[in-house]
Amino acid sequence: MKESEFFKIEMVEGVARCSMQGPKMNAMGTEMMYPMAEMLNSALCDDGVRVIVLRGEGGNFSVGADLSMMGEEMDPAYLYENMKLANSLLLELHEGPKPVITEVDGWAAGGGFSLAIASDITYATERAKFLASFVRVAIIPDLGASYFLTRRMGLAKAKEIAFTGRTIDSEEALRIGLVNRVFPHEEISGEVMKTARKIASRSPDVLAMAKRNLNMAGRVDLETMMDLEAATQPFMVLRPEHKEAVKKFFEKG
Repeated sequence: MKESEFFKIEMVEGVARCSMQGPKMNAMGTEMMYPMAEMLNSALCDDGVRVIVLRGEGGNFSVGADLSMMGEEMDPAYLYENMKLANSLLLELHEGPKPVITEVDGWAAGGGFSLAIASDITYATERAKFLASFVRVAIIPDLGASYFLTRRMGLAKAKEIAFTGRTIDSEEALRIGLVNRVFPHEEISGEVMKTARKIASRSPDVLAMAKRNLNMAGRVDLETMMDLEAATQPFMVLRPEHKEAVKKFFEKG
């Protein structure tokens, strides 16, 4: 896989371990955003990649936009083009067929906050801090934050977090459903990779279909969802992976 000074991908047993290593606490500026988008798109298209892990180096996940380029320095046309690129990337990660795990240590703020909760599974360290900081700089939540927040914790809680812009520590993040699990910072990388390798050992077609159905579940009614499952399942049981898995199940007793 390609490498950039600010974004690197390491392949481990079907897991693409992607690390942000950008300046200013992994701010999502041009120097990191463009190689990150290109390399993650390559990983999403690579049949050898079963699971994507997204993390930050240097003690932080990402603080989102580079604020030195905001305010009077911001060109709205430049912002629009960069947001289109970031939106496309987050959409592909969330809607694409590969499970995505985010590993959050330190700050996940602004666009970094959106990226942290756009994944299928979010793990955090005990020192992780989540900040929907948009209102603090007089802008609206972006990069899908409105969508992801409401689906993780409900509308009322999402509004409180978006309107106040207060910091959420790891304990609260776990309690309100913002993250799935919290680990000591010394252990999180090992725990994330343990989960990622386990998921990567499953059928990629089954994972893709399960992810699609789970994403659809909040958008359709129960009857439509069950019809979709019924239309899909016969194709799953015809696959050799299903027959082999059932055989192994009975052999184990």
